[in-house]
Amino acid sequence: MRRSARFLVLAAAALLGVACTRLAYMSASVAYTNATPMLAWMVDDYVDLSASQKEWVHARLENAMAWHRARELPEYRRFLASVADRSGRPFTEAEVAQAAADLHADYARVVEHVLPDVAEFFATLDDRQLAQLSRKFADGNRRMTRETTRGTPEERRAQSVKRAIGHLEEWIGKLDDAQRAIVAAREAALPQPTEDWLAERRYRQAETLALARSRDRARIVAGLHRLLLEPDAWRRPEYREKLRIRDQLTARMIADLSATLTPAQRAHLQRRIHGYMQDITRLASSE
Repeated sequence: MRRSARFLVLAAAALLGVACTRLAYMSASVAYTNATPMLAWMVDDYVDLSASQKEWVHARLENAMAWHRARELPEYRRFLASVADRSGRPFTEAEVAQAAADLHADYARVVEHVLPDVAEFFATLDDRQLAQLSRKFADGNRRMTRETTRGTPEERRAQSVKRAIGHLEEWIGKLDDAQRAIVAAREAALPQPTEDWLAERRYRQAETLALARSRDRARIVAGLHRLLLEPDAWRRPEYREKLRIRDQLTARMIADLSATLTPAQRAHLQRRIHGYMQDITRLASSE
């Protein structure tokens, strides 16, 4: 369910490079339209829902998507419009940081809205379903460990630079050598908290399972709120500092890169933004 909440705000996040997402390679409109069946399938894959649970999950997802369409999509469109208005000039580092904060606030609103349903759902899971969820978590962790530790540190950094350039080029068109160097310099300076990230992933999962096993809805809501929206309350100080540095360097890189954009690249960015705005207008008016 955490992944479903994040899915709803990724399209906006991608615009400033604040988050690199798969939405750069697919139609956000199609993904959004099919979110209910897709997310219901994901939940079923994790816990093997009963027939009544499938109906319940589908109905709650439909309600959540209707709320999101009415409440959040207009906010996203306003956000995109503000980015489009500013895209004719370089972004400042402060503007990029503020955009990231705004997007986090969007994510927090969605999480707050769905938490009661998530808690109610977790409280219905039986021991067999919780055991399956635990196995799915373990399988995913093994896969993520393999993927994030494959190759030498230098090879992983090179792949990260390649991915970042690919995502950026989806938004602004082909980067020249000087622009690629800006991205590469940022990547070289970034802390690589892979072990911290994997440890946090395992911690969140263990805590989520413990909350679900309690079958106490109020406790689940409070616990998930802490896990998802109050991470600084439980993250190690060293990891918080690494994330702060990553955010700062990313905002600086986006600002520096935006100062180098050619007229053609700015036009490419504006077309991409306006395309998302048109998608949102259609989605917001659909039933």
